[in-house]
Amino acid sequence: MNIHTTTIARKPIDEAGERELLIHSLRTAVARSRLVTNTLETIGVSLRHKQVTAQEAMNWLFEEGLLNEVQIPLPRAPEAK
Repeated sequence: MNIHTTTIARKPIDEAGERELLIHSLRTAVARSRLVTNTLETIGVSLRHKQVTAQEAMNWLFEEGLLNEVQIPLPRAPEAK
């Protein structure tokens, strides 16, 4: 008997195991994304309510590894006439 041809409920063991692994990985990714969302919202609310300065918010983003997730537009140089 070959383990790759053995079936559980008419599905190969490998496929069932891969499906469960993928489901678990997706649940983990969803939890991580919610954590990131909550962290970004917390920093934004803290900044809005003047609990932290802009520099402190930037440092907080950096410490959380989220600075690259925030797209901050750079000021434009004045146009030459």
